[in-house]
Amino acid sequence: MPSEQDIVDVAVVGAGPVGLWLARELTVGGASVRVLERDTERSPYIRAFGLQARSLEILDMRGLLDRVAGERSRKLPVANVAGLLPWLQLAGLDTTHPYGLSVRQNVVEEVIEEALADLGVTVERGNAVVGLTTQPDRVRLKLENGESVFARYVVGCDGAHSAVRKLADIDFPGSGTTATYILADVTLAEPPSWMGQLGIRHFPAPDGSRLGWFMGGIVPDTGRHRIMVCDRESSRVTKEEPVSFEELREVLLRLTGTDCGAHSPTWLSRVGNPARVAARYRTGRVLLAGDAAHVHSPFGGQGLNTGLQDATNLGWKLAAVVRGDAGEEILETYHDERHPVGEAVIANTLAQTTMVFDFTPGGQHLRDLFSRLLEFPQVNQYLAGQITALDYAYPPPSGSDAHPLVGTRVPDLALELDGGATSRLFDHLKDAAHVLLVRTEAETASSVPAAAPGAVHVVHGWPVEEREGWEDVRSVLIRPDGHVAGVG
Repeated sequence: MPSEQDIVDVAVVGAGPVGLWLARELTVGGASVRVLERDTERSPYIRAFGLQARSLEILDMRGLLDRVAGERSRKLPVANVAGLLPWLQLAGLDTTHPYGLSVRQNVVEEVIEEALADLGVTVERGNAVVGLTTQPDRVRLKLENGESVFARYVVGCDGAHSAVRKLADIDFPGSGTTATYILADVTLAEPPSWMGQLGIRHFPAPDGSRLGWFMGGIVPDTGRHRIMVCDRESSRVTKEEPVSFEELREVLLRLTGTDCGAHSPTWLSRVGNPARVAARYRTGRVLLAGDAAHVHSPFGGQGLNTGLQDATNLGWKLAAVVRGDAGEEILETYHDERHPVGEAVIANTLAQTTMVFDFTPGGQHLRDLFSRLLEFPQVNQYLAGQITALDYAYPPPSGSDAHPLVGTRVPDLALELDGGATSRLFDHLKDAAHVLLVRTEAETASSVPAAAPGAVHVVHGWPVEEREGWEDVRSVLIRPDGHVAGVG
């Protein structure tokens, strides 16, 4: 049997952005962590290259946004749903980051891994998990090299084909791929004039249907383009069929009459439209986050972002449990809060891919209808709030009479402190502790409106601009993930 010093609090399996972020959240929260990664080095491919507004808020909360948002990124004031025009307008959203950030996933990983290393945690690469045994007070992971790792909890952040999910026998219901498109990172010597930094074009057929579509833009800091192309013929090719550069050129020629001078591909892939969400995000001492918990079409750019938000929800809760500040029941709230979000993302991506892959005249009429609806500001803002995840709120405990603010997200508020000074809310969330805002210094920590597992930073300050629903509130307890825990 291993000695207590050989048992780590949490083993995080997978060193993509979700696993790295979770490991940092746990470490900041006081947990001991090992990060196990199957691959021997970071993937050279750009698996995603966009952060939505809610993810930018999360990075900002922890003081890391400036390290991600630099010369290797580009701000985009719009988002897209189902390849439709007009674009979703982000300027009116309730956030200090009303934009998307075009940045390569490997840049995000580098920044988080460096921040994790600053805390003394390094990624253990070349360690594939091949076995998992649960015990009353720990989990034993067997690695491919024969080593055993013992942890009080294990979190699978190891992607769509998660070994942890399979070894823990967690069901992964849903549907597989029914249509595909080609994704490529290439250099375009003659990019179409409509593309610019980011663009999309649909190509009509004489019978009122569509020939296909072509979406693309410049990948920051590379000089290359990421393009996504699809027509009726290519959409029927199975995901398992390898993509050739010649096939990509043929689809471009069928759609546009030119190959746009495409050359020097660095990645060719066929992307499908699976739609699966784990039946449970937790079973005992094993939990799932990111693509291990949910897979879906990339339309809307929600995958990486949903995973980062999973990790932010789970990190402070799991840290509180291993510190002894909370009982295991708090881990059930991770499933209760994040599983519905996963289902919502599955639902909206299924709706998007239905419109994307329907090339019939009826499908085109459906697209035309939704494009006209997007011209209504209320519809545009509703979908923007969904795609950016800014509008997701967590339900209060079942049967409670909680204040309507409980569970809602709090943006980076400008605060006026007692004495006239000002600060930002996110400045008080950097160490992932609860924050209690109270209106005046006379209202002390006795105003805590709900139990908080762990430290509470008391801030005698209030939003500079009065917010809806805060009018008669004297204090607000904010969770480490930026959602309201309680009001007083």
